[in-house]
Amino acid sequence: MADGSRNPIPEPTEENQSLTFQIIIMPSPKKSKMVLIGKILVGIVGLDEIFEQLFKENQTPDEKVNERILNSIKKENYIPISAEKEYAESILREYRIFYQQKVPGQKIKPKNILQTYQGIPREHIPWFPTVYEEKCDGCKKCYEMCPNSVYLWDEKTLKPIVMNPFYCEVGCSGCAEICPQKAITFPPRSILDNIGNYR
Repeated sequence: MADGSRNPIPEPTEENQSLTFQIIIMPSPKKSKMVLIGKILVGIVGLDEIFEQLFKENQTPDEKVNERILNSIKKENYIPISAEKEYAESILREYRIFYQQKVPGQKIKPKNILQTYQGIPREHIPWFPTVYEEKCDGCKKCYEMCPNSVYLWDEKTLKPIVMNPFYCEVGCSGCAEICPQKAITFPPRSILDNIGNYR
C-alpha cells in the first residue's frame, strides 16, 4: 500500500505555482521536407536524415524498407492511421529519387532551380501542377517538356507523378497547356497577384 512517502508531489504555492504548469518545447534541429502525399503537400521532419541513414546501410528503395521508414517518421511526425498506405507509397517514391540521385550516373537536380522567388522562399508559394490520374492517358508530353524535373515517370502506372513540385517555375503552366486530355491543372493565377502575402 502506497504511503505517499516516495517522491511526493508538492502542493502548488505562490512560489512554485508558476513552475508547476510550465512546459518547455525544444525546437527540432532537423529540417522539414515538403512531400506530396496524394494531392496534399505535407512537411515531414527528419526525412533527409532517415534517407541518409538508409543509403549508408545500402538499403535499396523497395517495399521492404517501408515499415522502417514509417516507424522512423512517426517518432517526430503525426501520421493518421487511415493515411499510412498513402504515406508509405509517397515516401517510397521520395526515397527512390533520393537513391537515384546518390548513385553515380543518375539524373541530378537541375541547376536553374530557384530557392526564392521575389525574395520569398519557393516552398511558401503554392504554384505547382496537379495531375488527375483518371484523365491521364500516359502520353508523356508533360514529362518530356519540363526542363526542371518536376515530374517523375512511374514505370508501374506509366503515368507522371509530381515528385518535385517546388522545382516548377512560378507562373509556368506549359505542361497543362500541351496536355491533350486536360489532366493537369494549376492554381488560379490570381494567387500571383498577391505574392507578397506568402512572405
